[in-house]
Amino acid sequence: MEIYDEYTYVHRHITIQRVENTGAFLSLGDSLKGPVKTILLNVLPLLAVLFGLYYIFAKTNLNRVTLVAIILIVGGGIGNIYDRIVHGSVTDFVHINFVIFQTGVFNVADMSIMAGSLMILFHALFKKKPEAEAKTTQNPQS
Repeated sequence: MEIYDEYTYVHRHITIQRVENTGAFLSLGDSLKGPVKTILLNVLPLLAVLFGLYYIFAKTNLNRVTLVAIILIVGGGIGNIYDRIVHGSVTDFVHINFVIFQTGVFNVADMSIMAGSLMILFHALFKKKPEAEAKTTQNPQS
């Protein structure tokens, strides 16, 4: 697929288009120059991925949801960092437009990072708190 070739599906709601993204999410930072760009787009994400790997191995009591979420984030991060370091850009290729919902152009690594982030968010919002569980088991009529 050549750069900017475009294939549309589902009545033009899903577009496959090769775009080389030299920035981060939604091309943020693509106009930065020199060491600032290297630090913000290569070094900091690499440190975050390394921290995620350390966290996975250091915390032996992680629940499965958190573990899978961090693995998704780390895996997506590794994919994007690899592309950025080796090729100088990340290849994005999917765009979704369902009228009221539209995305920027993204890739599978971005989907992995977003899925992991949403898993952590929903798990934090909807998990039962230990104090609430203890109160309901001690006094079920409250």
